[in-house]
Parts: sequence; structure tokens; C-alpha cells
Amino acid sequence: MQIKVLGSAAGGGFPQWNCNCKNCQGVRNKTLNASPRTQSSIAISDDGKNWVLCNASPDICQQLLAAPELNNPNVLRGTGIGAIILTDSQIDHSAGLLSLREGCPHHVWCTPEVHDDLNTGFPVFTMLSHWNGGLIHHPVVPLASFQTAVCPRIRFTAIPILSNAPPYSRYRNRPLPGHNVALFIEDTLRGTS
Repeated sequence: MQIKVLGSAAGGGFPQWNCNCKNCQGVRNKTLNASPRTQSSIAISDDGKNWVLCNASPDICQQLLAAPELNNPNVLRGTGIGAIILTDSQIDHSAGLLSLREGCPHHVWCTPEVHDDLNTGFPVFTMLSHWNGGLIHHPVVPLASFQTAVCPRIRFTAIPILSNAPPYSRYRNRPLPGHNVALFIEDTLRGTS
């Protein structure tokens, strides 16, 4: 199993575009020994060619350009990303789907709560239905394992975590268990996680 960290910063990246704290200013003026980082997202593969994207941050285009191993040189348009898993419906983890629209259809795994938020408050599934088949939803049940066709040796388990639903969710301040999940990831061939 290969895991590629595409981004590791919080919303807005680092330095954050509108932040003038000591750290963000230090990165901008190069007085702080730190590297800029894009927003949190990872890619996972069981063969180094086909990838599962975990969360599609608004920085996804920049992240893909910085990760040539996710490129697929055998197609005129496309990447090695064959599946997308969303751990929540926050803009920081789902707005990148809009940038990926030219590669639709995309297979997207997420809980019913995330799917609902992304069809109502931030209707990305609805918007992208106009691009070549849009987003194909695969339901994720918390605490139940699942696998994607693109990386069949990798098993994922969504584990509910306590965090709020996004501001546009009708469940803001009263989230359900499926609004935010962590992923337990296992390589079934090697028996590692």
C-alpha cells in the first residue's frame, strides 16, 4: 500500500491567504523555516498506478500537478484517480470536486449524511450531474468495511468522530454519526494497516 500526502494544512492552507499571524507572515517573507502546505488530502494506492483520493480539497489541481505519480500518461485526459472517498462534507474536503468536473464521472464513497449535505446545502452532486455522468455515489456505512474497484486490495472502514456538520448543513450544531468519519485503512494482501 502506498499513501501519498497531497496536503496537510487546515482550511485555507499554510500560509493562509488572509492570515497575518507570525507563522503565516514568516513563511511569506521567508523568516520562518517552514514550507507552504496545501489543504488536507491524501491518495492511496495498492499498485502505484491506480489511486483512491481521500477528500478533494480546493487545492486539488495544485496537488495533482505536484504529484506526478497520480498522472495517467496512457489517456489524453484523466488521472490515476479512480475513486474518491469523502470523510465529511466541509468545503475544505469537497470543493475540489468542482475542479475535477472535466474528469467526470467520478465514483464517490461517502456516508448518507455527507451525500445529503452535498445535495442540499452545498449541492455539488446536483451541480456536477451536468458533466458527463457527474458523481456516482457509493454509500458508506459507519463501522462497516468497504473496498473500491480501483484498489481492491485496500479495505476501508469509516469510524464516526465527534465534530460539527458544516454551516450549510441542516444538521449544523446537531450532527449525526455519519457527518464526520475517520478512515481505518488496511492492506488485505499484506495484512497491515
